[in-house]
Amino acid sequence: MMIKKVFLLFLFASGVSSQTFSEIAAHKPIWTGSFGTVVIDGDVYNQISMRPEFNYGNWGIGFDLYLYIDGSGKIYDESWKFDSFKNVYRTFLDKFRYIRYGYPGDELYFKVGDLSDVSLGHGILVSDYSNSMQYPSERKIGLQLGKYFSSGIGIEYIQSDFRKMPGLIGSRINYPITPSFDFGVSVVSDINQTGALDDSDGDYVPDFIDDFPDNSEYFRDTDNDGVADELDYDADGDGFDWHQHTDYSDYAAAQEGLNWNSDLPLDPDGEITNQKERITFDDLKESVSGVAIDFTYHINQNFKFYSEFGTLISKCDDCIHPDGEKWNPGYGLTPVGLKGHYGPFSFKMEYRKNSRHFIYNFWDRSYELNRAMVEGDDVVTKSSQLYKYGSLQGVYVNLTGTFLDFVNLGLGYQDLNGEMWVNDTWTTDEHNRSFISTLGLNTSMVPKVKYLNAFYQKTNVRDPFKFADKDENTIFGYNFGIDISESMILVYKARYSYKFDGYDANGNMLYDEVYSMFVETQILF
Repeated sequence: MMIKKVFLLFLFASGVSSQTFSEIAAHKPIWTGSFGTVVIDGDVYNQISMRPEFNYGNWGIGFDLYLYIDGSGKIYDESWKFDSFKNVYRTFLDKFRYIRYGYPGDELYFKVGDLSDVSLGHGILVSDYSNSMQYPSERKIGLQLGKYFSSGIGIEYIQSDFRKMPGLIGSRINYPITPSFDFGVSVVSDINQTGALDDSDGDYVPDFIDDFPDNSEYFRDTDNDGVADELDYDADGDGFDWHQHTDYSDYAAAQEGLNWNSDLPLDPDGEITNQKERITFDDLKESVSGVAIDFTYHINQNFKFYSEFGTLISKCDDCIHPDGEKWNPGYGLTPVGLKGHYGPFSFKMEYRKNSRHFIYNFWDRSYELNRAMVEGDDVVTKSSQLYKYGSLQGVYVNLTGTFLDFVNLGLGYQDLNGEMWVNDTWTTDEHNRSFISTLGLNTSMVPKVKYLNAFYQKTNVRDPFKFADKDENTIFGYNFGIDISESMILVYKARYSYKFDGYDANGNMLYDEVYSMFVETQILF
């Protein structure tokens, strides 16, 4: 009954009549059940889930109702919380896989839920973005909306998540100047890149600086005595009361039999005198935005020329480059690009030229993994690393196609040449290269294999083909499904990414592998 109510609420919010809802409810749904294992925060859980899908006309909606159970039989309750309005909202929203109307390219299309392969314009800022790279440990509920009017004007809107701080909010307007010539403007933003950091209690204070990561009421314990500063009569451990006779009911003072209002000496000037230095939440906030314009000339239905300009914006009043100069993100330009498709093949070719402190496709497939990372006691955002990239120019080529009606292959390669910040100096004749690949098989020709696809991405490095050298810009994974019977599929999904893990004896950066595994048996009812 609850599922039906929530389903009805979504349709009502989208302007669907109760009669249409009855028609959809009467349409035979697809029921998929599954059981298997997942890895969440390094722990292995047994999973049981039901995934009903309802489709009628252009409408579609899917649910993901699941339980995670550990080895001792305890249910993972982080996704089933009802102790506050916020947690109730998140709990119900978390059980939706998607709701959609239409398909990309239709006159009206929208999808709420998991998003993949999202681009704006020709991709100078946003290219092949995905909000589901951390599934199932992170289930994001995003929105992708596209509307085209009879005048030819098109509007797009993207929001990566409604449950937590979104890593991507973007919109684009496309305006046809002539039937063959279009003009577009895109605006993109990540309001706070550090919203990507783990925050177990949802208090917007990341776990690595939260002394009480599982309690949203408190986050600081200056003297490390286990009592929150707000409750501790001696928060800095210097023997003085720093609360100045407030009415706090202090746990530590009560245990020692002290009278709060008279027996505790006051800190001089009411200040914590020996407070250790630590990062505050306000110190971590760092936004990044981008603006792009593009021009497109349609040669015919299959081929088009285009040009695109984009700039990144990240306000930083005290950003000083290691060379001593103040710096801010720069701009990129694609003076000329050509894309097209013919039969089962499509291609994209660009000449690229950028200023210092800019990288192409800033919001890409790996963005949710590297938008902010903890390195020791510091937080490193993706925009803060732009200082390493100098003025560069070169080419980008992308080719996708189906070969022999069996292999679906996608290959993308960038090679930019110019200056880079290397070994504490600007050096010329350096390269900034990227390699992106996808592979899928037509499994109808392979007995027992339901599907097999994989991807590999390594961006903005000297040599992306040094597969043994892995860093935060490296991600790869695969999905593999095997037919067990007519209505049962064994599914393997794996994702690999890398996070900073200190330095070796020679000062080289070390990276730790982050492995996400998802194994389940799907049953079609």
